[in-house]
Formats: sequence, C-alpha cells, structure tokens
Amino acid sequence: MIFREQAPSPEFSAVIERFWFFEPEAHDPESYEHIIVPEGTAGLCLIEPIPQIGAFISLTGPAATAVRVPIQRGLRYFGVRLCTGAVRAVLGLKAETLTNGMFYLLDAVPVLGAEMMAACCGASSLADFAGRFEAVGRRHVQPDQLDPAVCEVVRRIHSGDGFTPLAEIMAGFDVGERQLRRRFLKETGLTPKVYARLRRVRRACIDLAYGHSKQVAAVSYDHGYADQPHFTRELKAVFGLSPHQLMDYLHQIRLFNVEDVEHVRNLQARRNAAE
Repeated sequence: MIFREQAPSPEFSAVIERFWFFEPEAHDPESYEHIIVPEGTAGLCLIEPIPQIGAFISLTGPAATAVRVPIQRGLRYFGVRLCTGAVRAVLGLKAETLTNGMFYLLDAVPVLGAEMMAACCGASSLADFAGRFEAVGRRHVQPDQLDPAVCEVVRRIHSGDGFTPLAEIMAGFDVGERQLRRRFLKETGLTPKVYARLRRVRRACIDLAYGHSKQVAAVSYDHGYADQPHFTRELKAVFGLSPHQLMDYLHQIRLFNVEDVEHVRNLQARRNAAE
C-alpha cells in the first residue's frame, strides 16, 4: 500500500489541509478493509477506474472513531482532506449533518460533484489531481464562511499537541466558552474535547507505527497519556485494536511526504535536544 500527501497551494491553505493519494500494490490482497486513522475533519475521495461506472466521489464526514472502507487492488484513490471548520466554506454544508456519515458527493453537493468528476478523473499524478481540484475549487470556495474564532481554537489545539488544557485553549475570546463550544460543534461536527482527543491519538499512533522502534509505554508518555493502559484503552476505543495490532497494520503502508510523520519526528527531535 502506498500513501502520499501534498500540501495545497497557499491560496487554499485556509480550507484544504492536504491532498492525498492511496493505491494498493501488487503484493496486497485483491480486496480488503482499510483502516483510516481518524482526522477529525471531512474529506472527499475520488475512486477510479471502476468497471461499468468509471469513477465516483465519496464525501466522508468527521467521525470520533476510525473509519473502515473497502479497498480493491487495481483502483486508485485520490483525496482532499478539508481543514477542520472548512465544511461550510468549501461544500456549503453544515458540518453537523455530516458527522459519522459517508455520502456520494453528487448527491450532497451536485454542482461541485459534477464539476469535480469532469475535471479530476484521469489525473496523471497527485500534483495533477491537486491542480485540477483547485481549478474547480476557485468557483466554489467561500473563505468568508470560515468562523475566525473556531479556526483559532483549531490552531491552538494543533499547536498544543495534546498537552495544553482545553480550558486554556478556549480562553481569551470575545465570546463565552459555552457559545464558543456551540460554534465549534456547528462548524466542525465535533466538540472541542473530541477533536483534541482525536488529534492526540492520531499523532500518537503515527509515532507508534513510524517512530524509531519506540515502545508503547514511551509513545504513551511522549503524547501525554497518564500511562500505557490508558493509551491502550484509547486505541481500543478509537480503532477497536490493540497497539500492536494497529502497528502491524500501519507498517504495511509506505508513506511519502506525510505531514503528521514529519511533525512527530520534529517533535521528538526537539524533545531530545531539550534533554
């Protein structure tokens, strides 16, 4: 399995987190169930070439647990991971209505779906796909639909890496904490607590799978979990797997230019330098 990412152009950096490409390799099973590490945001996936129909585009909403999807060898999967809080700005939809759901983009956003199908099918590479999608996106993205306060909460959660208390993250805004939490849920489809939890578990499991032969106890400590049993219970709740089962699966995926892997490595390097 190959998974590759690419950053959007600066023009789209406020609404698109990453473009990505996934493809099974010749030695992978003909069909299997793929486990997607939760991202806490919505995304689009173009699947091609599909016999008889050619292609289709799925819309996956934010979810509090890992999503499992069927994979077929011989197909290519191109994706767009939206920035958290950008559902309304990109799709014109309410994020709350997408939570824990999967939809056909043509049904959910017919015009965007049709234009994306026409423009993005047959892309020669991830860079080609990203360029085609951005050309379509210029006619649909509405940056003024982003909620600045929600975007700032998201930024603080990301920079805190699971160590900054949520009360501290939610402080210092012109609106009360209760109203800010409601706005966050409306724009992201998740509560701040659930989103912060997903960000931490995502970074931790990537560290577990792609770090330098780290043990479960070390990973749990480095990402702010009280102890190894706590971390193990968290992975069980999110993935339905033990740490070693998850690690065995993720090790089968070859990663290229994946932002979270680089972030974990940089974080570890800073910690090592501080010791």
